[in-house]
Amino acid sequence: MLANVNALMIAWATSLIITVGGVLLLEATYSPEGDHSDHPEAATEQHDSPDAHITNDAPGTDSHAAQPATHDNDHMATTDSRITDSRITGRPAPGQPAPHTADAGPSRSGIATSSVGTSGEKTMVAIEAPRIIPSLALPDLLEQSPQGQLPKIAHDGRTAFTVYAAPTPKGIGKKARIALMVTDLGMRSRITRRALAELPNDVSLAFSPYSPNLNGWGEQARRAGFEVFLTVPMEPVNYPQNDPGPLTLLTELSRRENNNILRATMQKLTGYVGVVNHMGSRFTAASDSIKPVLEEIHKRGLMFVDSRTSPYSRAATMARAIGLPVAINNGYIDEDLAQGEIAAELTKLEQRARTQGAAMGLARPYPVTLNAIKVWAAGLKDRDFVLVPVTSIANLQAIPR
Repeated sequence: MLANVNALMIAWATSLIITVGGVLLLEATYSPEGDHSDHPEAATEQHDSPDAHITNDAPGTDSHAAQPATHDNDHMATTDSRITDSRITGRPAPGQPAPHTADAGPSRSGIATSSVGTSGEKTMVAIEAPRIIPSLALPDLLEQSPQGQLPKIAHDGRTAFTVYAAPTPKGIGKKARIALMVTDLGMRSRITRRALAELPNDVSLAFSPYSPNLNGWGEQARRAGFEVFLTVPMEPVNYPQNDPGPLTLLTELSRRENNNILRATMQKLTGYVGVVNHMGSRFTAASDSIKPVLEEIHKRGLMFVDSRTSPYSRAATMARAIGLPVAINNGYIDEDLAQGEIAAELTKLEQRARTQGAAMGLARPYPVTLNAIKVWAAGLKDRDFVLVPVTSIANLQAIPR
């Protein structure tokens, strides 16, 4: 009887050891298919994508939020039919974490190559190098302040204006430069996604400080190759009948009060290259009001874009005087939404660029505007013009008189 009990105990113990050992071995070797938790951008995509926070169709939202559109050249097909994001195989921007790659390296042409295969056989696949703009804001360019994170000049002299700028197209030579900025982005997710998907990424994008999940939009735009600006509301001549909102800089406020409002606006977004005034026909014409604002922008290593809502604006002249990089709006291309009128305004920009070497236009993300820009941009090379980011025309324009 005792021998039977001992034999039973030995059999039970042996079975338990085998079971526990098998479980431990499975946990040590199992890797779920499609788990990307180690991907350097996984947290951003999951938590900071605009669509992760926007669930209703109020302004700035979309109740039928689709996946953000991407450019065709942002993806490549591998031999096992899986899709790999080409942006994560390129050279990281200064200060960015090293990208996750699988057996990748630079070729002689500067294009990354990747080895993939389904049965141990390696196949080399060419990957187009990405536009080098940091998608995440760099800590060295951020100041922790009571208002939040603000832009600052790094200890080594780097500025947001240089680090977050989109590259100037190669082979530009002496061609006339035309820059376009699309404003009022971020308030409606469907409209913003369409702009990111359809616009050439040499167009610069300006986001409203009232946009929900502003940093998510900024990161998504930079990841797609666009440089990003922040709009700063300023007092118009018919204020308060025409009210740009609670973040508006006002001529009746003191320098300290306006700078506090400016900092409250600036901390709503990170990783932007400069600011552009929204409205401001009265404020930009008031030297005593606009000068301290420009000095604060300059101190933080940013660029300023004068939207020229008033022919009396002093902003560009004063910015140039203090060494602040500046661009000047030469015309709103979609004040009239007829497609022919938009085309005519774009032709005016070409004429100005041919005469003065550089010109800039402002636009809003209307579907007719986006389509007109695409059609127009496709023929620029044949007309000997080049579309450039706004940072590429800094200080190149004549100041209107």
